[in-house]
Amino acid sequence: MKKLLVMTCMMFGCAFTAAANGDTKPAVKKTSKVDKKVALVAEQRANHLSNKMIIDLGLNNYQSRKIREINNEVVAKKLAVETEFAGNQAVIDKKCEEICNVRDIELESVLSTRQYNEYFGARKVYNQAEQEFMASLDVQDNATAATETPVAVTLN
Repeated sequence: MKKLLVMTCMMFGCAFTAAANGDTKPAVKKTSKVDKKVALVAEQRANHLSNKMIIDLGLNNYQSRKIREINNEVVAKKLAVETEFAGNQAVIDKKCEEICNVRDIELESVLSTRQYNEYFGARKVYNQAEQEFMASLDVQDNATAATETPVAVTLN
């Protein structure tokens, strides 16, 4: 039962987990604003990439849904790598490339031959679009931070 609770919580992001010491009373798990922001950024990043792929490749509803699932997984893995290896761009690039190679294999079973060939030829374009999207979020965050910075005012 505990494993089911923990797995359900991981899948659906619930606000409690079963205690490991055998207690049946759930322990409340605090969520931070940072976790919510990271989850929102991951969702936006995956949706941006998925939307571009859906339009560019002319995907049907089934393919669109599968692409979104795959891209959500890929973005979550990339964010984990980017967080874990922050400051070591060579490792990040290598691990992200490995993650994208797995995505390539998964997409082969979702896309038609024509669509997959178009996707495969445009992988650099999709990676660039994802990087530009993340850069635009950084610019927005910096602009927000600049407007939220307290300013000393002298009253006469």
